[in-house]
Amino acid sequence: MENITPEELRALMHKKKINLVDVRKDHEVKQGIIEGAIHVPMSLVNEWLPSQNIESHWVFYCHVGVRSGQVGLIAENFGFKNIYNLSGGVVAWCQSNFELIK
Repeated sequence: MENITPEELRALMHKKKINLVDVRKDHEVKQGIIEGAIHVPMSLVNEWLPSQNIESHWVFYCHVGVRSGQVGLIAENFGFKNIYNLSGGVVAWCQSNFELIK
């Protein structure tokens, strides 16, 4: 798993096809989500991951990057190779003047 900054995520989003996954709780996502992301609460990750393509590029994020880092480790245990964690989560994303959509 590689930790990336908001700026690196933006570049990655423009460079290759990624699967962007918000692992926050429902009430957190109501405040906004990064455009193009899907919402899979951390509590459902163990059931959801086995049905996903382990060869794809995956970026996980949460509020500050702790839970998404844990999800990245879970994905590694399932055999995923191309995993990224957004360091600082949506807090860092917004501090970098990038928007969330509702």
